[in-house]
Amino acid sequence: MNNLAAILVKTYPKKVKLEDGTAIYLRPLLKDDEQAFLAYFRSLAPEERVDLKEEVTDPKVIENWMETLDYDLMLPLVALHEDRIVGAASLRFSLSAWTRHQGQVNLSTDPRYRAKGLGTLLLLSLEEIAAALGLEQLTAEVPQELTKAFYLFEKLGFQKAAVLPGFVMDAAGRESDIVLMIKSLMPDPGNLAQAQGN
Repeated sequence: MNNLAAILVKTYPKKVKLEDGTAIYLRPLLKDDEQAFLAYFRSLAPEERVDLKEEVTDPKVIENWMETLDYDLMLPLVALHEDRIVGAASLRFSLSAWTRHQGQVNLSTDPRYRAKGLGTLLLLSLEEIAAALGLEQLTAEVPQELTKAFYLFEKLGFQKAAVLPGFVMDAAGRESDIVLMIKSLMPDPGNLAQAQGN
């Protein structure tokens, strides 16, 4: 994806400010971030990691992620405050011909930085990249108990498409329902017609 490389070089690292004025830097995850990434995930409560699909507190899992880091398959963005990772979001690209117009997003943030706009900044950054690459649709899988995450995605235009009962299981064997959410990146035909008419 030559276009992706050009976007990343042009845009990142990017300095942004949270709603309380805290300065945050956004940039793609680097292989040198291995220990900081592990420390970040270990700072999250178990219920906040249920949608991550792997045991991200295991050093071997993070080591494998870094060894196989490939932005053409999945683009992870991290948010840093004073050189510490305080949030992470990823955009996974589909290799299937049927779903090549889609990207799947995932989000997690340090609880101390929530309700300040960090999750919104990360998701909007991924959405801008997805739109620039010509993707038409974003999907997200949100554990039903993470109501604040659900409302954030909803606020940003994602719509509830389905509930998958008992779809994921944590390390203790507890099952959780997943809400599948979808957002179209295509222009609204009604708005487009109205704009052309003006």
